[in-house]
Order: sequence, then structure tokens, then C-alpha cells
Amino acid sequence: MSTITTLILIQNVMTRYLLPTILALGNLGNLFTIAIYTQKNHQKNSCSIYLIGVSCFSLLGSNWAIAPAVYALDNFDMINRSTVLCRIRGYIIHTSSMSFRYLLVLLCADRYALCNKRVFIRALSRPQIAYRSVAVTAVFWSVVSIHLLIWESIENGRCGVYGIYGQIFSFYVVVFTGFIPIVSMISFGILLGKSLKSLHAQIQPLNSCHRLNRRDISLIKLVLVEIIVYIICTALYPPMAVYTQITSSMASSKTAERKQIETFINFIIMSFLLYLNYNTTFYVHLITSKSFRNQVKDLILKCCGRSPRNVRNHQSGLKTMSKIPGRQLLQRTTIL
Repeated sequence: MSTITTLILIQNVMTRYLLPTILALGNLGNLFTIAIYTQKNHQKNSCSIYLIGVSCFSLLGSNWAIAPAVYALDNFDMINRSTVLCRIRGYIIHTSSMSFRYLLVLLCADRYALCNKRVFIRALSRPQIAYRSVAVTAVFWSVVSIHLLIWESIENGRCGVYGIYGQIFSFYVVVFTGFIPIVSMISFGILLGKSLKSLHAQIQPLNSCHRLNRRDISLIKLVLVEIIVYIICTALYPPMAVYTQITSSMASSKTAERKQIETFINFIIMSFLLYLNYNTTFYVHLITSKSFRNQVKDLILKCCGRSPRNVRNHQSGLKTMSKIPGRQLLQRTTIL
């Protein structure tokens, strides 16, 4: 089997089986995240509002990105045949993905503000600010992304950006998809780490108004892990976009094998890893945070019609009974 055939087969298998699995698990996870952070006990936490926004844009972007690609394997390829659908899909995906990225940046900034010693900076970590920030981010990228509705086109049976617009778009991607979000997240992550060290070094009085509860500490850990996951999934996207545009004029001089290798690498970096990033938030939280796992359990128990409190009381009762010495337990049983 030739290299070209092997790469085509691997890409088709990943598109047919892996992408639908990622989409299904991602939809489930994002819906769980929204359900958990919309509960009353989270409504006063600004971080929860950003996470709801991130999950909503993840749902919108990943479904428009993955579902048409999987459907086109065995059915009529609507996206690569209709300029209107090509542009609408590109616009929705780009708006959702950019909103997703910059809400993660704002999430990092929010956690840094929460840990800051200065009162006026801590005041930025409020639900009112979070609601406004989510709305402004969504509106801003909805307007900025309009250029895709005008200039995205279909060439050689593929929907994409081409020509001078494609070259400008590739550098736009480097700056706004790669440089600004990654540098911002790393910067806020470093500042957040320093603020946490400073807080731990101080002795906080019991009546201090600036103390982090367990939920805040848990959310800070989640944000730091989210930064790492985002960098892993996104770091190679900007250079790949630039390379694709720079070498597009050399298509006639490329061998068929080189073209297929580049297509496969492009698929991994600019599709698979990005779609994976949209759908990992819930599972990162599930692995990182014990309190989040407990909240997921509580939500599942509620859906099953069982009271989480009764289950916990029953479990704590069993633990207490297990600690009673056998002789004392026998004496109490005899007395009764």
C-alpha cells in the first residue's frame, strides 16, 4: 500500500469514527458543564459565567465544523458545492472559535483579578463584569468575522480562503489565533501563579475579606490546566496556516505524495486538534477537580430522581459504623 493510499485511509477512518466520537462526548460534556454552572450556587461566581460562555461556543463551533465533514463522507458534500453554505459555515466556526479563545483569555484574567491584592483589580472579578464581557466578546467577533461571508470561496472543489485574501487571512490567524491568546494566557498564568504564592506566604486573619474558598482554588487549578491544553492543541495552527498560504503558489511543482502528506498534516493540526480542544473542557475539569466530580455525581443523581444529600448521608453513616469497634457495636445491639 502506497503512502498516499495509507494517509487517505487514516484520514477517512479518523473522520468517520474519531470525529463523531469527539463530537458526541464533547456535546455531552459541554451540556453537563452548562447544567452544572447554571445552578444557583454558581450564579454569583464570575468564573462560572465565562465557563458557560466557553461551553456554548464550543457546542456551536464543533457541531458546525464536524457534522458536515462526517456527513460528506457518504452523502452529498453540501459545503464544498455551495458557496453560500461554505461562507455561512466558515463564519459561524470562526466567530465561535474566536469567542471561545478570548473567553478563555478573559477567564484567566478573571482568576488573576480574584487573587490580586489590590481591591480595584479584585473588583473586576464580578458576575456583572463577566456577563458584559461575554456579550461584548460575542458581538465583537460576530462583526469582525463578517469578511468570511464576503471573501471565502470554493476552488478545486474545496471551501477555503484563497489568493491575496488568503495570505492576509493567514497572518491575521497568526496574530489573533496564535500570538495574542497564547501570550495573554501564559502571562496571566504566570501572574496568577505569583499571586497565589504571595497569598500563601501571608498569614490571613480569620475575618479577612480576601480569602479564597475551595471552589475558587479549584477553578484556578482548572484555568491553569486549560491554558496548557489550549497551547498543546493550538500552538502549531498559526505556522501551519502561514505555510499553507506561502506554498499554495507552488502546487504545480509538488509531487502527489508531498501534497497528500501536507493535506494529512493540515487535517491533524487545523482540524482534529482544534476540534479536540473545543470538546475537552468538561473532561479536563472532571480529571482535575474532585469538587467538580462530586457536582457531576449530584447532577446525575438528580436526573435519576435520587437526592444527593440522602446518598451522602447514607455513605457517611456507613463510614461511621465501620469505625465503631466490634465489641461496642455488639453491646449496643444487645442493649437494644
